[in-house]
Amino acid sequence: MLLEREAELTLATAGLRRAAAGHGSLLLVEGPLGTGRSSFLDALSQRACDERFLVLRAQASRAERWLACGVVDQLVGSAGFSPAAEFGRGRRAPRDSRPGPVGGRVPSASVLDGLSGDGPVLVVVDDLHWSDTESLTELAKCLAVRHDRRTVFALSLPSGVVPDTGSVLHGLVDTADHRIRLGALGPDSVRRWVDTALGGAADAEFVAAVQVRTAGSPLLLRSLLDEAYSRGLGPRAEHAELARTLRSDSLRQYLSAFLRSRPDPVRRVVQALCVLDGEADQRVVAQLAGLDAPGCARAVAALARWGLGPPGTGEDGTLLWDALADGIPADELTVMRNRAAVLLHRAGHSVEAAAGQLMSVHTLRDPQAVRILRAAADSALTRGAPRDAARYLRQALLDGSCTGPLRARVLTDLATAERGFATLAALRHVVEALPLFDSPLDRAAAAVQLGPLLYRPSESGIALLTQGLAAELRTLSSADAAAAELVLRLEARHYVLCDQEPSIHSAALRRLDELGPRPPVGTVGERELLAALIHIAFVTNTVPAKRLADLGAPLLALEPPDPRHAHTPLPLAVNALAAAEHTEEIVPWLDAVGRLVDHRGSDAEAAVLRAERTVVALSHGRIAEARQTMVRTDVVVDSEVNAFTAVRSAVLAMVTLHSGEPELAEECLAGDLPHHQDQYHAALLHMARGLLAARRRQDLIALHHFRTAGERLERIGWSNPAVLSWSSHAALMHHRLGEQDRALAAGRLGLERARAWGAPSVEGRALVALGRVTPGRRGAELLREAVSVLEGSTNLDELCRALYAYGSREGVDGRRAAEALERARALSVACGTDRLTQQIGARIGRSPAVPEPRPELTPSEVRVVRLAAAGLRNTDIAQRLQVSTRMIERNLTNVYRKLDISGRHALPSSFGTT
Repeated sequence: MLLEREAELTLATAGLRRAAAGHGSLLLVEGPLGTGRSSFLDALSQRACDERFLVLRAQASRAERWLACGVVDQLVGSAGFSPAAEFGRGRRAPRDSRPGPVGGRVPSASVLDGLSGDGPVLVVVDDLHWSDTESLTELAKCLAVRHDRRTVFALSLPSGVVPDTGSVLHGLVDTADHRIRLGALGPDSVRRWVDTALGGAADAEFVAAVQVRTAGSPLLLRSLLDEAYSRGLGPRAEHAELARTLRSDSLRQYLSAFLRSRPDPVRRVVQALCVLDGEADQRVVAQLAGLDAPGCARAVAALARWGLGPPGTGEDGTLLWDALADGIPADELTVMRNRAAVLLHRAGHSVEAAAGQLMSVHTLRDPQAVRILRAAADSALTRGAPRDAARYLRQALLDGSCTGPLRARVLTDLATAERGFATLAALRHVVEALPLFDSPLDRAAAAVQLGPLLYRPSESGIALLTQGLAAELRTLSSADAAAAELVLRLEARHYVLCDQEPSIHSAALRRLDELGPRPPVGTVGERELLAALIHIAFVTNTVPAKRLADLGAPLLALEPPDPRHAHTPLPLAVNALAAAEHTEEIVPWLDAVGRLVDHRGSDAEAAVLRAERTVVALSHGRIAEARQTMVRTDVVVDSEVNAFTAVRSAVLAMVTLHSGEPELAEECLAGDLPHHQDQYHAALLHMARGLLAARRRQDLIALHHFRTAGERLERIGWSNPAVLSWSSHAALMHHRLGEQDRALAAGRLGLERARAWGAPSVEGRALVALGRVTPGRRGAELLREAVSVLEGSTNLDELCRALYAYGSREGVDGRRAAEALERARALSVACGTDRLTQQIGARIGRSPAVPEPRPELTPSEVRVVRLAAAGLRNTDIAQRLQVSTRMIERNLTNVYRKLDISGRHALPSSFGTT
């Protein structure tokens, strides 16, 4: 197919007509590699035949360059003459001849003298630069008298060929009457070619992909579209991405042959450019090619003349350099990439650019390779790309010399990168690394890279490991500050890992007492230890909220805001401080962490930050904000690879329990039950199921779940009602069942523990529960006391609920009840508790505000909800849609919110039948 060559063909046709009138000429056809010089000569030959020209055609080649008069012999043979016959009607017979490939005796030296016969002649020689000297000499003789002959000479020459001054070729080229330079095709021509080659009208996206891949080069276009046709690809948009990756084996072979015909320096420079892919300056290219600077410059200039610009610019089409790179033998490519990595690193290029050379090799052959890959991983972590860092480090582990302590360090680096997105893999790699270290200091330093939130409570082996490492280091800590610091960090992790073991609690509390009224917090280890001890004191309810707040206040004042705090016990201290309603320092500190997470935080770090912000919002009673923060879906954590899902599930359950959506809490927790016994998560699940049963008026079932939740927590020594107020809920169920004494006992237990903790929100909540189950005036007094206590709390949601309970209580003065309900309604709107707002509005006889239009479901949400409404389980839906169960849970949560329904059972039936 010949496109965008009309002007050039018109010029050549004019030359034919002048020759027919007796005025011959020389037309030189030039162009970079693959621009269709041969196709143009074919079209010109056809036009000459139409004009009744005799067409003599020859194709010079490198293989026949040393065959004397080989091109002339081809010209003679193309006319169809017998070697023994006369050269042509009306033409003189040659005076001499020599044996040639045509057979017999073929005219050679003076054969072209007979071209001045009766008719016009077109002499075509393709790839003139490969012609033998004898043929060039004969052509030069004829060209000297062409203007008086009816002959047009059309000769093609690649743009990269520069004849030596004074050579026969130089003299011949220099006398050209007309020059035609062919170039790449434009987008319209590319589209027409695609339409013709693949059939039908091509989509714009597919044509754009072909344009980028080929840059309009006819050679590349033909190769790419032939490959697309052989694969049965249509020119449709859905095939555009595949078109961007297609390769052509025939093109690779053609270019390999082309390179073999070039001088060796040129071939080496092409290979160096392929390997470096435009990432280095010419100095590095020269070093990789094994050339000096002038030699490299000459080779690059020759490539430019042939139309081969530097790779990476897209000027020549990405397919060209891909095909050139594919032609490099695998072993040679491995050697060059190893060498390129070292050269780039030495030359001051980005260490990640150097490491990129090592990512596609199967063998690391340079001693510096591991060092380069580790440095690249550090760079990737600095810019917030832990997955890239992990890729570099996994590649470093391929090095056969990476053994012993070096391998242990690489494994530790890998775990540090993976802890942000694949924490279970990080744990495995740390465990693998520890035995390879020679020093206990190194083993301890590796172990503390992973925070205690990573581990599940039943992984006692990890707890014993940290305990053993700490004991091993204590013998060194008195004389070694680094060892002493690591002992503190290991001790902190051990306490957190064993926080569900009552036997450890007493030791932790003694340790907290040993630290005194003002524990030291000057080092990382001291702060981590204090955070772990605060957590133990909080869940066991052995230190009042005010005291814990005083202990924890210096933590965030001295701890630099850093997303990596997620891998320490510090988030547990944040949780305890929020429960103590001491959040003045927490909010700005978390905001500073958030700014860093946005730039370079990992998935796990973002998830922990979200959990911290959520518990702070809950402590203020901002339920809607907490729900929005936790249900946001821009960070998805896969439960199969990330233990931080346990943290997320627990906090999400807390949010949905506060927002009156226990069905969501149950779905979240039941879908993420650990394979071992996590008593806290089990207690949360029983709370959710108890609230669901209570809503359905299944009071005995609800009571059973609340009591079971309490038993779970009592078993592990967690008695703080700020963790889970199971006894208050049990009191309400006893009251419903008419078990007044048990109701009062459960309510008083909850209040006793709440007052031991001392946070107003927890005490007020317990007073509300006890007031609701206490008959008569005393019950109303308890509710009024709850309101009074909660006036001093930061938790507006608990105050709202206390006002609602007080205003709804029989026997309360009508004016006071109305005022309480009006205030409760205003607070419920501010807190974003829509269900409670509707309940209060119904109580005071006022219709709730007209709801805003529901947002539309996304296509993915529609697909998920249809399958859920049809009765499929989350795991079945995930398998059918080929996504994670976490993604299904996320979509269903969004659907429930948008449709304002309580759960799967409330999905419209129309979804299941659509």
